[in-house]
Amino acid sequence: MLKLIPGLALVPARTEPSALLKFVAGEFAHAVAKVWPEPHTAFLTAPTARRHLACLALATGRDLAMVADAVLAGRLRNGVRLVLGGNPPGLERALARLGETACPAVVYRRLLVLLGEPAAAKTLRHAETIDVAAIARLALLPPQMGAALGLAQRLTDDGAAAVAEAQGAIACRSGAAVADAAALRWAQLETEAALFEAVVEDLYPEPPAPPFAATERLKPLATKAAMREAASRYGNCLAGRVSHAVAGGAAYYEWMGADGAVVEISRDAIFGWRLEEAKGPKNAALDKETRAELVADLTAVGVYVGRSGWQLERALSSDVGRSWRLPTVAEDLADVFGD
Repeated sequence: MLKLIPGLALVPARTEPSALLKFVAGEFAHAVAKVWPEPHTAFLTAPTARRHLACLALATGRDLAMVADAVLAGRLRNGVRLVLGGNPPGLERALARLGETACPAVVYRRLLVLLGEPAAAKTLRHAETIDVAAIARLALLPPQMGAALGLAQRLTDDGAAAVAEAQGAIACRSGAAVADAAALRWAQLETEAALFEAVVEDLYPEPPAPPFAATERLKPLATKAAMREAASRYGNCLAGRVSHAVAGGAAYYEWMGADGAVVEISRDAIFGWRLEEAKGPKNAALDKETRAELVADLTAVGVYVGRSGWQLERALSSDVGRSWRLPTVAEDLADVFGD
């Protein structure tokens, strides 16, 4: 392109973007400068929506030079039709609410998808200023959540990345179909708290089968749901022990004698399954008579009730130190029953 400088011959127009154009047009600055050379006046003085339409044309692979006149002049609707071959509902309004500087190309392309999704389109329609960062954040979430704009507005980048990593963990463990189904469920949620709760729930598989079958008074809490339900009835923190059960290092039972108790047994390298903890409703300590009944029921199925194996192994170590004292079994059991 040539331009006339007074008193001189025609010289080529500079198609390098100025600092101002780089700021306003971002990653599209060089392409814009080729169509509107320095000082880029036509582009820089155009209304916000027009500038975004020019960048949208580039983001969707259009030859900007071919549509330049329609982008900056005439009815905006006609310019949109020429660039996209149609006029997505809400796009004209959205272009005017994207801020003064260009968005990343991925945001423009994602915006077109969101305008076709009812929930996301409603969010965009009611926004005074469109949250460009939230649209960009959708790329961090699992693909099945690509239209969950409401959630993206409530998450941080780290939170979104963690959700995607969680989906990957589920896929590694249980397969892509299970992970994809989980992400589709997550996309329907409305708050960060509900999302994180659902992700953590899906992140943990069900615990392994309980080591001992149910008896008349010992009932396995064999699923995550059973553990949560018991935690609610007993008013304790059992729901927070799901990871212990899933890892296979602990198993949980409800004992139906007396006022009831929640029982934790753990794998012990020396004694096998050992009683780790037993408490009544609201973490109440069990009286001596109730303890004796519980211990008898546990012993009958093969659960060891006594000191931990590591205490015994430590006592058999020559470098334990002369000042160390082996606790009595009664002292260890006091910890088990919460005394």
